[in-house]
Amino acid sequence: MTWRAALLTLGVAGGLGAGVGSAQDASEALRPCLRGDLIGTWAVIRFGTAPSVRVDPADPYFHPHQRYVFDADASMRHLTSTRPVTREDHRAMLAAPSTTTWAVDDRGRLITQKKGASERDVDVCQVLVAKVVDPRSQIPALPGDLLLTHYDDNAMPVARRLLRKLARFRE
Repeated sequence: MTWRAALLTLGVAGGLGAGVGSAQDASEALRPCLRGDLIGTWAVIRFGTAPSVRVDPADPYFHPHQRYVFDADASMRHLTSTRPVTREDHRAMLAAPSTTTWAVDDRGRLITQKKGASERDVDVCQVLVAKVVDPRSQIPALPGDLLLTHYDDNAMPVARRLLRKLARFRE
C-alpha cells in the first residue's frame, strides 16, 4: 500500500488526507502510541469528522479549540472552547481536579474513562514519524504529532484529531 493510499484509508473528512513525505508506506509514517508519547500538554491543531457525522456546534466535542494534558499519574484533563485557549484558561484547567483517567493498551489505543462512567472511550492513537503535507490544509503534520481517531460501534471512523505538543505550557 502506498503512503498516499494508506493515509486515505485512515482519513476522515478534514483529517489527514493525501500526504507528501519521505515515507512510502503507512508503517513508515505512523506508529502506535506508547504511554510515554502522551505525557505532557497537547493542542488540537486539526479536527475533522466523517461526512456522515452530524455536527452540533454547541456540543463541546466539536469545539474548534481543544487542549489535552496527560499526566504521568494516569490522570487526564481535556478542555474545549469556541475561542482560542488562553493562558488563564489553561491555568484554570490545571487547577480543577482531574475527572478522567487514561491508559495506552498494547495495540497503542488510548483508553479514557471519566470518573463515575461505566463505559470507556477508545481512540486509535498513532505518532507521526514523518512529515505529512495535506493539500487541503496550511498546517502540516510533523514528526511527533499525535493522531487520535475515534470509531463508532461499526468500526467506522467518526472523528480525527491531530495534536501537537506544547512545550511552553508545562504542568
